[in-house]
Amino acid sequence: MKKLIQEPLVHFLLFGLALFALYGLVNEKDDGANIIVIDDYDMKNIIASWEMQWKRLPTDEELKSLIQQNIKQEIFYQEALKMNLDHNDEIIKRRLAQKMQFLSNDLATITEPSEEDLIDFFEQNADNYLSPYSFSFYQIIFSPDHRNDPKKDALDLKTKVETSDPEQVKNQGDSMPFPYFFENTDANELQRQLGNKFSEELENLVVGQWQGPIKSGFGYHLVYIVDKTAPQRPEFESIRNELLRDLEYSNQQKLDQLIFAELKKKYEIEYELDPEKFDESFVAYLKER
Repeated sequence: MKKLIQEPLVHFLLFGLALFALYGLVNEKDDGANIIVIDDYDMKNIIASWEMQWKRLPTDEELKSLIQQNIKQEIFYQEALKMNLDHNDEIIKRRLAQKMQFLSNDLATITEPSEEDLIDFFEQNADNYLSPYSFSFYQIIFSPDHRNDPKKDALDLKTKVETSDPEQVKNQGDSMPFPYFFENTDANELQRQLGNKFSEELENLVVGQWQGPIKSGFGYHLVYIVDKTAPQRPEFESIRNELLRDLEYSNQQKLDQLIFAELKKKYEIEYELDPEKFDESFVAYLKER
């Protein structure tokens, strides 16, 4: 018996029982109001959650077990609330705030945008849907892995071949794992292969002569552009689904801001910050937001 009393697990059990007994005394008057109702809506959710995970309906025994798990979860949840265990819990705060956000999102989708709304949105935001630049060009690369001064070597070759036909200088430069000729390649693909800066610099080059060098992560490139297509405005119908998705998202964001602004009016926000770390201008900025 003496050995049993010395076990840490027994200490933990006794402490837990004492804690719940103390809590029970403090909240004795509320015990009569503890009612948990399992209704058809709960059963539907329990079964749907199981079916989503296991791709079949639960058996009778599984369903009984699920209901017991649900009751246990609800009891623990209710008791945790009474013990204020949710107070200052960042995870719970974030989750509840997300639920408020979902509510505003649902409100925004109740009214589907009309055809006129969609067209207006397209006209006001047409620049966001332009196709990217597209290029057909030859390139000769000078890699720092093979040369002491690749930029100088590129400039030297450019003075010799500036107006030469690309096929005549095909074997110049260094061999790398991308083509000598890029045909109808859009800016997005070039950014993936050679970087954003390379693609942006192509936009400013003229067609029909060797230019550069342009730097990429692989080295310095001489470039001969054969064809360059500026961004084009797409047909409305070709991006209808994308427009609808973006308009609904835009409406959700606006409604979210409106709801937040209205709710914020109910609160007075005070800042009690260390003035040595946060000066008056910083606090003034926060108060204006």
